[in-house]
Amino acid sequence: MSGQRERILAPHRSIRRFRPEPLPEGTLERLVAEAQRAPTDATGQMYSFVRVADPAVRERIAAFSGEQQHIVEAAEFLVVCADLHRLFRVLKLRGLKVGRFPAVGLHLGVVDATLAAQRLIDAAEAMGLGICCIGGVLNGIEELVERLALPTGVVPLFGLCLGWPAEAPAPRPRVALDAVLHEDRYRDQSAAEIEGDVAAMAATTRSGDWVKVLARYFAAGGVMEQREAALRRVLERQGFAW
Repeated sequence: MSGQRERILAPHRSIRRFRPEPLPEGTLERLVAEAQRAPTDATGQMYSFVRVADPAVRERIAAFSGEQQHIVEAAEFLVVCADLHRLFRVLKLRGLKVGRFPAVGLHLGVVDATLAAQRLIDAAEAMGLGICCIGGVLNGIEELVERLALPTGVVPLFGLCLGWPAEAPAPRPRVALDAVLHEDRYRDQSAAEIEGDVAAMAATTRSGDWVKVLARYFAAGGVMEQREAALRRVLERQGFAW
């Protein structure tokens, strides 16, 4: 499972510089309509996209997401949400009692939203648009819930910049195919295989040290640990605590 392979799709790139041009009228609606054709569990369609058009709100999100100005400069900025609120309203309208399944609900909403967002991304890139996913919205997740007036049952997952690219970065490397494709059972990599991935991923960093990047986010005291308390509070507030 090694060596160069012929690609099926054009290589994905995260775009962080956009031309100051709006999308043609109706383009966003076409993209969301494509996203709606994504698979969904139990026909629930447990996701929503919140379009952020207010420049002041975009500025604030850019600031707490790590001063990511492409949030402001992109033609469109969406917040991708897991959303069980809408389907719960359908049940209640018919006089039905909503079940209690916060962990399963979170799982379903995250999967549905991610599948829909990826289909939107694929459609956007097929049109020549550039995209950038913004995980940094988690830095201000409690404020984001307030600013977007998200009801119980809705949790923001990540942001999505859309626009005409003003750069053409090279595709970034990925770990070996053997690292992510398992057969019949999960297989731990050998130390040598892990070191091979570390060496391959060095090119994706400014420092040439992929482990340093991982440590910043995932080691003790890192960014992910710092986000944990606020996310837990939001999950509890929005009805996903168990």
